[in-house]
Amino acid sequence: MARLRRSCRRVIWLNPLLGGANYQPLARGMEAALPYIDDFLPVHNLASLEDLADRLARLK
Repeated sequence: MARLRRSCRRVIWLNPLLGGANYQPLARGMEAALPYIDDFLPVHNLASLEDLADRLARLK
């Protein structure tokens, strides 16, 4: 993840589970990745995909 972070402008991690009210990123791999992630976003429904499109459109 550190190498990936250094080689790109922004790390956007999409997770369909993040849309659930009780989801917590407890897996060790996710815990290790979180410090390198700029945007940790849900992609569980149409509204979340529209939000993603808006965010991507605002990136320079």
